[in-house]
Amino acid sequence: MGVKLNVVNILFFSILIDFLEFTIILPLLPKILTYYGSETNSHQDTLYERTISFVQFIRDLTGAPNDAKWNSVLFGGLVGSLFSLLQFFSSTLCGIASDRYGRKPVLLLSMIGISFSYGLWCVSYNLTIFMFARLVSGLSKANVAITLAIVSDTTNEKERNHAMAWIGVAFSLGFIFGPLFGALCSQFGITYWSTSSVSFFIVPACVSLVLSLINIGFIYRYCPETLPIAKRNETKTTIKDVYNAIIPWRLFQFRAIRKAKFNHDIVILRQLGLASFFYMIIFAGLEFTITFLVYNRFNWNSMQQGKMFFLMGLCMALVQGGYVRRIPHGKEITAAMTVSNRNQMR
Repeated sequence: MGVKLNVVNILFFSILIDFLEFTIILPLLPKILTYYGSETNSHQDTLYERTISFVQFIRDLTGAPNDAKWNSVLFGGLVGSLFSLLQFFSSTLCGIASDRYGRKPVLLLSMIGISFSYGLWCVSYNLTIFMFARLVSGLSKANVAITLAIVSDTTNEKERNHAMAWIGVAFSLGFIFGPLFGALCSQFGITYWSTSSVSFFIVPACVSLVLSLINIGFIYRYCPETLPIAKRNETKTTIKDVYNAIIPWRLFQFRAIRKAKFNHDIVILRQLGLASFFYMIIFAGLEFTITFLVYNRFNWNSMQQGKMFFLMGLCMALVQGGYVRRIPHGKEITAAMTVSNRNQMR
């Protein structure tokens, strides 16, 4: 039991560091995209103009307001959607790789890719480099999925809900302090390098890079391999396996699972997969769109947005740490339905 708790503790701190470095950029995104489109940007490239043309096409197609400030909202949505789409592919493929080669090597490889993306962000003086950094980040962002697999490796059914709740607390704490930390770093850069037009994002980018390197060293030193060789998937991966893993309608059918005890288990997985997908597709865009909303409508600066994320993350941490982790095993659906019914009554 002690070993299992130690692994969960290691993952808790790793996810906390990861989400700190990941959310640093959130309050800066509107200003970053504004900078790339500004006339004072001497490094402006043609990608910005092409992207704006595409955004205007989407605006006309959807009937969105013909307003330059709302173009930035669609622009931000495009950046966020690209990241999420790439993360979808990387998580599934890295999950397959971790089943075959072990969790730790694939986790470290994913984290190295994330560090490389932050390195690119440090020198992203034009939109092309910035978008390339986001592309690399999305393709590398499989560490969360592998972390959850490690939790499954090291816990039984009764322990898993408690362990997952602590991982949720780590997400929430990262969400509390990451954006606020990013805003503080941006303010520090502006204050001490006022002559530089890029100091507002270079300093946060460098901090994200340093945190990611610390995380790599931490996982390399302390996280054990949790998938024994005897339990690894030795079956040769075929093109069909990759197809089943990355094509959405095949993935939702869970065709990649060959060793289910009962057919009913696959049916339940399909139902849970669809429910999770529809929930996340509604919720996942929150952290990207809300920054543009308050930036354009209320003219909030990065520090005010950081404080907003701080309060949001604090509420998330209280719910995860104070309520979710205390839900008894087997009562998860009942608890979720109770919360949903109370929200509807309000």
